[in-house]
Amino acid sequence: MDDGIDEFIVRFPLDFPLQDMMEIADELMRDGGIVPGYIPGGSGAFDLTSVQYSKLMGERTVILPDRNLISRIAAIAEGRARYPLDPPSQLAANLMAYCQCMGIDFEPSIAFHELGHRMGNDEANRELGWFRVGDAAQALAWVAVSRGRADGLGQLQPEASTKHDFAYPLRRWERNYVVALKIADLELSDRSPLDRAIALVDWMMADFFLAGPAAIFASMYFSPHAAKKRLMKHLRSADRERALDGVRNAAWDMTHLSELTRRMLHGDDPGKRYVFATADRGLAEIAALLPIDADEHQLEGELARLMGVWWPRPSADIVAARFNDAILVASSRSAPSGPPGSEDPIGDMILEGERRARDWSP
Repeated sequence: MDDGIDEFIVRFPLDFPLQDMMEIADELMRDGGIVPGYIPGGSGAFDLTSVQYSKLMGERTVILPDRNLISRIAAIAEGRARYPLDPPSQLAANLMAYCQCMGIDFEPSIAFHELGHRMGNDEANRELGWFRVGDAAQALAWVAVSRGRADGLGQLQPEASTKHDFAYPLRRWERNYVVALKIADLELSDRSPLDRAIALVDWMMADFFLAGPAAIFASMYFSPHAAKKRLMKHLRSADRERALDGVRNAAWDMTHLSELTRRMLHGDDPGKRYVFATADRGLAEIAALLPIDADEHQLEGELARLMGVWWPRPSADIVAARFNDAILVASSRSAPSGPPGSEDPIGDMILEGERRARDWSP
């Protein structure tokens, strides 16, 4: 009798490490650093059967990793990792083991641009060589490292050094850096948390443009319930260059969030599904709350729900309403062009924001 239930059979190779992979998948889904940019089924984003079925249906899952995970994958491949693995390295090993066994690709370009910006081109290209070696077909070796049965992948040789210009600043990062500098300036003011959030949105609409993921980042950062130290480190340090390093790092966090949003909303292949992976729990919490699927009629309610995680009522409703109004306005007009006569508005805003950050004293 036809009861309306579709059945399918998922097959794995005979040498597939099923028990290990079930453990790894469970750990990844419980970790908190794996954030799908889509709504997964009830069994979770990394359920083996679900992922295998999605491949049969022509869908491809792509991992968008942050810099810390990429560096730890490279360290394991190079033989520099310490055992037993620390939690971020364990996440990196689990993720690579899973992806190698399940045929899932990485898209690490933002991570390597961040690395090049922070450490220089030589280091970024060196780590890229080791990452590519680690990303080669050696699934069972990664499973052994992940399960603690091996201390390393064996004696490997890096690929020939590349000459990519990763240190060249991405335009997206520069824009997010402007926002991060503004967030820092408002945070160091004597305004209330709610006034800071409203002032940021008003500034975006009057003098900049609306950067949605950056605004969500700011809404968490300004909220009374935020763990601020994890999001913008050393902001009140007497060493103002150290404070600026924390602001730059926050701008890279925003860039990872905007990349996830951009690919989900404007990706070049509708058959791809994106998953953000990070060892930073604060960043993962923000990524998990990006309102990617809300339409304009549901947006304010969805934003209020998100803000309610971080803000008390009625502040959550006020912030959500302000963000919603800004999004609707931004969708119907061009972005502000910058100060009159400026040949490089973004560069000028960065210089002014850095000056204000350096001038602040504890």
